[in-house]
Amino acid sequence: MLKISIRTCVVCRIKMAQKLLNRLQCKDKKLIAFSGIGRSFYICDSCLEDENKLEKALYRHCKNKDEYIVQLREILANGRQS
Repeated sequence: MLKISIRTCVVCRIKMAQKLLNRLQCKDKKLIAFSGIGRSFYICDSCLEDENKLEKALYRHCKNKDEYIVQLREILANGRQS
């Protein structure tokens, strides 16, 4: 039997397969793609378009008022993270 890892989007709280979500983390008050060490969180593709909800969720997880949306766009431009 094949097991699928299920994770929750921090913006909309919908549970999805881990491979369908973008995995990010906050490190040194910056939003970065998950580096393999430390705590991380997941955001689904549909939530990336609603910047108001996205900004609130990122602030809740990173506790910093930097330009999260700009940082997120740069990370996603470099490739999908899982």
